[in-house]
Amino acid sequence: MQNIHLSFLDAIKDTASIIPFLLLIFIAIEVIEHFYYDKILSFINYSKKKDVSKKDIFRKIGIGPFLGTILAAIPQCGLSVIASTLYCKHMVSKGTLIAVYLATSDEAIPVLISNPAGYKAVLPLLAVKIITALIAGYLIDFFIPSKKYSKQENEHIHIEKGCHSHNIAASSKKEILKELIFHPLVHTLSVAFFVFLVTFLINLIFSNFTFDTFTSEFQNKFIEPVLAAIIGIVPNCAVSVGIAVMYLKGAISFASCVSGLCAGAGLGILVLIKNNNDKKDTLFIIFLLLLISISAGLITAFAISGI
Repeated sequence: MQNIHLSFLDAIKDTASIIPFLLLIFIAIEVIEHFYYDKILSFINYSKKKDVSKKDIFRKIGIGPFLGTILAAIPQCGLSVIASTLYCKHMVSKGTLIAVYLATSDEAIPVLISNPAGYKAVLPLLAVKIITALIAGYLIDFFIPSKKYSKQENEHIHIEKGCHSHNIAASSKKEILKELIFHPLVHTLSVAFFVFLVTFLINLIFSNFTFDTFTSEFQNKFIEPVLAAIIGIVPNCAVSVGIAVMYLKGAISFASCVSGLCAGAGLGILVLIKNNNDKKDTLFIIFLLLLISISAGLITAFAISGI
C-alpha cells in the first residue's frame, strides 16, 4: 500500500513539473499548424514525382521525401494525416508518405523536451529519424512505383481532422484565436494524463522489482527494438507518449525509443486504412514502416554498443 502511495505521489510530481513546458510547446505547434497550413499543403502537393526521363534521377523521384521529412520533423499532429489524405488521392509518392511517417514528431518530442532527463536525447533522436526517413523515402521512390497523379482527384480534397478532433485546416480569425487557447490546453491535459499514467505504472513496477532484475529480464538490445516498433505503430497519441516516458524512466533503451517513435505515424495510419481503396497497398505500407523502424532501432543499438 505504501508503494502505491509513493508511486502515485512521484508520478504527480513528475507530471506537474512538465505541464507549463508542454502548454508553451503546444501553443507554438498550434500556431504553426494554423498560420502555415496552406504552405505545408502546397509543399507536400508539390512533392509528386515528375514524369521525366529516367536519366534525370533527381527530378524523377522528386523532392517529396525531403520536404515531407523536414516538415514532419516539426512537432505537430497533422502532417501524417495530410500526407495520408494526399497519398490516397495519388498526389504524393509512396516514398514521401513513408518519409513523413518515419519523421513524424508528435507528443513524444514535447514530453522529452520538457523533461531535464530527456531534452539531450531530442536532437540525436530527430537526427536518426530524419536520416532514416530520407534514405527510406528516396529508396522507395526509386525502386517501388507509386500510383499516377490524377488531376480530377485533386478537385475535391478533404483533409481529415487531426488528433483531438480539431480541423487542421485554416479557419476564421475568431476560431483560430479560440483554438490557439483551447486546443493547446486540451493537448496538454491529455498528454499530462498519459504521462502520469505511464509514470505511475512504471514506478509501481520498479517498486516491486529491482531495476536490475527488470532490465535483465525484459531488456534485450535485439528483441526490444522489435517489440517497441510493434507497439509504436499503434495509431494512438498515448503510445508515443508511453514510449517517451518509458525511455525517460530507463525502462527501454534509446535504440528502442528510436524504433518505437519511427513507427509512430500518429493518426495517419488510420486515415490510410480508411481512405485507401487498395487494401494490399495499405498492408504493404504498414509492413514497410514496421520493417524500416525495426531496422533503424537495431542499427542504432549496434552503433551504440560498438558492434
